[in-house]
Amino acid sequence: MSKLRSLQVPALAVGAFALTVLLGLGGGPAAALWQQSATATMTVTANGWPGPAITSLTCSNTPSQKESTLSVTVPQAPATLTYAAVQADGTYGTSYSVTTPIASTLTPGTITLTGTSQIVVDSGAATLLTVRVTATYTLDQTVASANYTLKLDSKSQKVYC
Repeated sequence: MSKLRSLQVPALAVGAFALTVLLGLGGGPAAALWQQSATATMTVTANGWPGPAITSLTCSNTPSQKESTLSVTVPQAPATLTYAAVQADGTYGTSYSVTTPIASTLTPGTITLTGTSQIVVDSGAATLLTVRVTATYTLDQTVASANYTLKLDSKSQKVYC
């Protein structure tokens, strides 16, 4: 009995396992313990995108390049359509609303920017201006956004794609 007390715990576990196998009691459970394997099955179901995205964000210039127009196309009419300048530190400047809300998906919303537009003045950008356009949808309260980077020439007040 004193030898049994001096055995380490792992040695006792191996001994108990061997005894179980030798006696033929619990051969199945002993083999399962020895292999320590398991199988798990997982099923994942995705419902799709949580809401509509911005279909496209395009840019066009006037011939003088003093005015640029961002055209926004969405798959369904949003409750609000806003835009803001992305600052150098990654935050967003003042948010501005598109004055003519999108009535349907056939009529894209437009944002017209000039060298004197408030978003351009507020951004303080020297050569590049990244504009983030955000659409908020009423149906499921989702928000989608897209960025467009414009070039600036502050001396001649040009804003171009």
